[in-house]
Order: sequence, then structure tokens, then C-alpha cells
Amino acid sequence: MLGGLIEANVESRPEKRKDFDSLAARVGIFVTDIDEGVTLDFQRGHLVVHNGLEPKRDLTIRAEAGTVMNLSNLRIGLFGMPVYYDEVGRGVAAKLVGGKLRIDGLLGNLATLNTVTRIFSVAG
Repeated sequence: MLGGLIEANVESRPEKRKDFDSLAARVGIFVTDIDEGVTLDFQRGHLVVHNGLEPKRDLTIRAEAGTVMNLSNLRIGLFGMPVYYDEVGRGVAAKLVGGKLRIDGLLGNLATLNTVTRIFSVAG
């Protein structure tokens, strides 16, 4: 499902294609309410999707399914940064502060997280 979302976003938006072509990172996504994970291995213009959490991930996002899907609804604002001051953004920020959204590897990989968020976002 995530692979299809990424493919549609990259094909429809030139700025997302640029981000996709520049990204080299392994991102794990673990959906806590169904106890399932996936690893997205971005290889500068190519994506390999692995079932489960593979080793050597740069980032690992852990949240319930609804929260993971809300990440794709984050708007992108000035300078390509996610918007956290609208309703969706505040909800995501509250989950992060409340521990319902965990991002392992965030320190040192903030630029990677922002790039991944831009690629995921369907809100623009």
C-alpha cells in the first residue's frame, strides 16, 4: 500500500520526483495496532519494499495505522517543511509528544525525515 502511495506521488509531482531521486535511506514503519512492519529502502530513484523491519534502518516510525496514514495528510509549507500548525499537523505533533508516535533515529536524520514526509504527503 505504501509503495503504491509513493509511486503515485512521485509520478504526479516533479518536486516529489526530485526528493525521491535524491533519497538514500532505509525507513522502517511499524504499525503497532496490527503488529506489522515494513522497511522502505530508498536507493536514489529506486525503492525496494521489504516485509518486516530490516536491519540498518536510518529511521523507524512506530504508530497505529491511523497515525501512519495521517502522515500522508501533512501539508508541506515553506522551504519544504511539514506544516504542524494546522489540524492534521497538530494531531501528528500531539501523538509524537504523547508517545503514540515514535520516530527512532530522529536525531541526526531530521533532513531524511522531512524528505520522506514530503514524498509521502498527498496534501501538497
